[in-house]
Amino acid sequence: MVLITPTFFLRVQLLLLVLLCGLSPGLRAAADPEKVAALLDAAFFEGEGMNVWRDEGPDGFHPSFIPQFHDTTYRERIEMLDSTTVMNLTFNEHVRSFIRIYAVDRREHTSRIVGLQRTYFPFIEEMLAKYEIPQEMKYLAIVESALNPSAVSHANAKGMWQFIYGTGKMYGLESTAFVEDRFDPYQATDAACRHMRDLYDIYGDWFLVLAAYNSGAGNVNKAIRRSGGKRDYWEIWRWLPRETRGYVPAFIAVTYVMNFYREHNIEPEDPEYLYQDIGEVELRNVLEFDVLEDMVGMSQGELETLNPQYRLGVVPAQASDPMMLRMPKEYLAVFAEKEQELYRTQKEKGVAQEQLLARAGSRGASMQKVHVVRRGESLGRIARMYRCYVSQLIRWNNLSSSRIYPGQKLVVFGAPDVVAGSSGGSGSGAVSYHKVSRGQTLGAIARRYGVSVGNLKRWNGLNGSTIYIGQKLKLYGVAGGAPSGGQAVTHVVRGGETLGAIARRYRVSVANLREWNKVRGSKIYVGQKLQIYGLSVQDVSGAVTYHTVRRGETLGGIARRYGKGVAEIARWNSLGARKTIYPGQRLRLFEAVRWHVVRRGENLGLIAGRYGVSVSKLLQWNKIDSRKVIHPGQKLKILSQ
Repeated sequence: MVLITPTFFLRVQLLLLVLLCGLSPGLRAAADPEKVAALLDAAFFEGEGMNVWRDEGPDGFHPSFIPQFHDTTYRERIEMLDSTTVMNLTFNEHVRSFIRIYAVDRREHTSRIVGLQRTYFPFIEEMLAKYEIPQEMKYLAIVESALNPSAVSHANAKGMWQFIYGTGKMYGLESTAFVEDRFDPYQATDAACRHMRDLYDIYGDWFLVLAAYNSGAGNVNKAIRRSGGKRDYWEIWRWLPRETRGYVPAFIAVTYVMNFYREHNIEPEDPEYLYQDIGEVELRNVLEFDVLEDMVGMSQGELETLNPQYRLGVVPAQASDPMMLRMPKEYLAVFAEKEQELYRTQKEKGVAQEQLLARAGSRGASMQKVHVVRRGESLGRIARMYRCYVSQLIRWNNLSSSRIYPGQKLVVFGAPDVVAGSSGGSGSGAVSYHKVSRGQTLGAIARRYGVSVGNLKRWNGLNGSTIYIGQKLKLYGVAGGAPSGGQAVTHVVRGGETLGAIARRYRVSVANLREWNKVRGSKIYVGQKLQIYGLSVQDVSGAVTYHTVRRGETLGGIARRYGKGVAEIARWNSLGARKTIYPGQRLRLFEAVRWHVVRRGENLGLIAGRYGVSVSKLLQWNKIDSRKVIHPGQKLKILSQ
């Protein structure tokens, strides 16, 4: 090894001066820094001699210097690591190529990973010890996800340990509209350890465990058969899938770099949170992140970072099924002091615990919507439409930035039936329905209501143009949504209520609430009177107007509880002849009235068809005599069916 002395640096400087002076001006200007570096390597660092250049920088390196070493050095270091583990760590050309990726090409990423180990490795090491797994297996999380708990692969594997849905489900990781356990680094780590332990019981070799973790036991078993029964990773290597052939070399390279990053002049990037600074609390009631933000002081960003498993910013906990919430330890005392007040505030906010829990347990198939981006739309505008956060849209759709383009499809979870501002330019988000009659087409229905076929498809989630008789199509901003088209109901704001909660209660949009009451932004105050159009609510002040069905309840029992008739509740909620209800369903306990303002050229038959009712019902509700005479501007009452 060449000793580094002041004389040595003087010789380097003199040689550089000679080289540069010997070049013509044109060649000097075109000199490639990489070629100069290669020339210096050839002159001074050839063979197994000088592999590093030290000066007064951090750890003895110049900050911008990227050390690279001879194969002998890599082999010696990996042999040293191999002597301390039961895993058979080896060095070859495949391992070398991955060392270059982590230590040279992607060293900035490695710097962040080295920092993140201070957040996640203490817990991972504890779980590995619990299941008697070699500590080196913690580096598998780096190969899988670069220690990103919210990572999503092209095959839809999720989380730090990259579980596909089926394997995650097998190890108790649930996936619902509200909770994705694969994103929980703690639960996923426990599941990964149990999975690795099961694989080791099958193969008895940790490298084969890695191969099976990546490609599945079926592919490993097939490779073993093709190799003639060999049970060594390197002996079955050629028969493994291409991706898996690089999997163990990548693992060995990561193991090497994480132990020798200082020798490669990689400075760890400090993580946002250290493991010892993170605490956790057990929740026994539903709680939303924005309530925590307002009362405890944590930002929603902090909560999302430490609790990526709660996809909608809601912890759907209950007494019989408590859930853990992680937060910086500095907030634990404040949370303990205000815990009961938090639950009371959440309840006053108007979010029904039973409804949240029912939706969370349904795996959210009906809550997932697809939004097709239109020209001029931004993520912020779409987030406001669906009452969610931009960060949630980015996470749900695995976006690398906030840039979107027209025609792009975005998945939205927990989207309300009435989407604020989704009326396609009509200026109203109120929803009404059209019941398809025999012979009708999407084009005819669109012309009838003065909307586009594209909007009809988007509002109703239609891919093609096929519709069927009796199908109910949603229509936004078509009659009944404006103050001139309906009778007003007054709602007096109570403590803890928000515009969103009030809108959900009356099944109207937040945009309409703002428009009807000249409200700017989302601020309302206790005692404020809000006008709501398109509904006539009996016993609004203080009375229960909706009931969320619980498991085991019957329609008769609900009717008796509220002093209503079974037939009435069935009619108000369009339950049909069977009167079927299900847990989590929200039943209206009042008769809803819509108002239709007669336009020139309309007749009773046309209006009845539009609302899916009979002419005789229109006559009965509006006390119209047998002559069936109506006139433009007349208001007709339409009751719920």
